[in-house]
Amino acid sequence: MTTQRVLDNQPNSDEIWAGIGGHFDSFGQILAEFFDNSVASISATAPLDRNIRVCLLECAHTVEVFIEDTGSGISDLDNAFTLGGKGAKQGPLNEHGFGMKHALASANPENDNWAVYSRTKDQAALGQYESIQSPYNYSGQVVLTETVGDKPWPGHFNGEGTLIHFECSREMFDTLGSQVPGPNPGFEGMVGHLIEFIGYVYSGIIQASLVNFQVISTPLNETPRSRPVPSILPDWAMTYSLGQGNVAFDLGEGRVNLKYSFGGVRNSQHKRYYKTNTRCSGLEIRQNGRLIAHNIFTEVWGKEPHNMYNHVLVIVDLESDKPERLPCTKTSKNGYRQGDKRLVAVYDWVRQHMPDLPKELGNAQDEKDLFEELKNHKNRHVPDPKTVEREKKLFTSLGETKVRADLYLAHGNETILFEGKKDITTVKDAYQLRMYWDGAVQDGLTPTKGTLIAADHPNSVKEVVDLINTMVDVAGNLYQFETVTWKQQGVDYPT
Repeated sequence: MTTQRVLDNQPNSDEIWAGIGGHFDSFGQILAEFFDNSVASISATAPLDRNIRVCLLECAHTVEVFIEDTGSGISDLDNAFTLGGKGAKQGPLNEHGFGMKHALASANPENDNWAVYSRTKDQAALGQYESIQSPYNYSGQVVLTETVGDKPWPGHFNGEGTLIHFECSREMFDTLGSQVPGPNPGFEGMVGHLIEFIGYVYSGIIQASLVNFQVISTPLNETPRSRPVPSILPDWAMTYSLGQGNVAFDLGEGRVNLKYSFGGVRNSQHKRYYKTNTRCSGLEIRQNGRLIAHNIFTEVWGKEPHNMYNHVLVIVDLESDKPERLPCTKTSKNGYRQGDKRLVAVYDWVRQHMPDLPKELGNAQDEKDLFEELKNHKNRHVPDPKTVEREKKLFTSLGETKVRADLYLAHGNETILFEGKKDITTVKDAYQLRMYWDGAVQDGLTPTKGTLIAADHPNSVKEVVDLINTMVDVAGNLYQFETVTWKQQGVDYPT
């Protein structure tokens, strides 16, 4: 005989809360989950005021946090507090339906001091708002409807919006200083780290004036201090490959606008971001201006970060309002899910346009590295059609294979031959350039300029160049030699 029973699998709310916490590496990443919801709401409704306000109150052993926005409020709190609930998502930043719950559980694992207040446009017109407060209850969570006349809105802004409040441990708050060298800078120092974090993660959004961030900090027994959050941007020293621009590109599920920047950066003055070190270089990927992943090396170039590449930075910003066209992020949005074909397409596109990583010019081993950068510079800045060739073979009409010019450039009516040294030229180098010129003439070419390039040229070399320029080649044309520096040719050496 077959019998049946109903499985008793009602989850325990405390265990659920403990299980969904711990998905974040730092306090900043926790706040980013709340910010993502706010940015998505503001972007979807386009209010006149586009503000996110963060208030931090230092207590004896904890930090109280208030995050308020001028978005549209939470229209469906039932869905918002359902694990995996996506019914009310407002764009790619609401991709998973776990963020707010994960963030609250990570910020307040004790599940004893948090609250969410929401006011939609209709509720604001009625003078009402809703709230949910700790502890989290998997079934039977109470939603309070408050009347402003009886219990005022606890936030700063008028109109609709969302306010999130929680209390976190000082240890969690101090994770803002992780990977920043030096001793603990104290409460205000950590607030400074947070401002940099927001300005870095949301730089594209802040720069485009889509949202304004403001941080108000109140140290223990002191007065509040208010600061706007500026966008944190790299200080570009040079461009590589395509330089900067955008292109419509299909990652496999439909086209997105792919904004890109290929270049080398100077060391920034920020505490943590855009430093010329192995933690900041490589590929950085954003979605609609929001950072998702950075410091990517092996997946694109098959090598680990190295000091010689510390200046190299590639930024790709994938712009689309259709989540299915974008690579899938981790639940906490602090990285991508590896193996996603759309992510692989991004890696392949970057690798196609920068197959090799340029070495830092200040650490160049010899002139070969500098000539590679010069070649890249000419490819970027000399209009097509053109020919830019390294190790150009000369005297080939005589069967010679070992005489090669360092660089050859043909564009329009110009044919330029380059000979160079990393630091200082000698008289021998001037006559080496003359040999290249004669070899080109022998091969039926008509050189128009011979360029001797180095960081510096002694007077003796300049005098020999002037002497050679009084002579004619076998075709009866005057030699046209010049002495230039790497920097004059667009190569930042010596740095």
